[in-house]
Amino acid sequence: MRARETEKKIKVQIVDNNEWEPDLDFYIELYDLSTMEGASEGNEEEEPKYTRLDGDDTRCKVTILDEDFPGTIGFECTNLQVLKSQERVEITIVRNEGSDGQISCTIQTESLNEQGNAGVAAVEFEDYIPRHEKVIFQNGENSKVISITLVNERVK
Repeated sequence: MRARETEKKIKVQIVDNNEWEPDLDFYIELYDLSTMEGASEGNEEEEPKYTRLDGDDTRCKVTILDEDFPGTIGFECTNLQVLKSQERVEITIVRNEGSDGQISCTIQTESLNEQGNAGVAAVEFEDYIPRHEKVIFQNGENSKVISITLVNERVK
């Protein structure tokens, strides 16, 4: 950097191959060029070594997100507890491992008793309003919040 310069922008070219691969990480680090170590004069084959600058802000992690895969859809949290007095519960559906193109899923509320589980289960229309609909993620969209209306016994 030159005298009185307070910032410098660098460009790192990212190679896009249109094939899915996991997200990739690399670091960019800042070094002090005045602290050359280990390079002997006249030996051009030996790589000079410099001391990395001190400080937490002298290393930057870069994650290359692979947008060439439509991704996988799932719930952000798979077990929620809500109060009977709440009007609704909001549930986040997330799209991981890519966000290329449009992808969709269907949501459907279902009583636990209908799945053969023992115990006390919430009942459609008595405890919650059932939902069955298609959820669409547009290109680059990574989360959707759906709302399930709870039936409040105090309101008739």
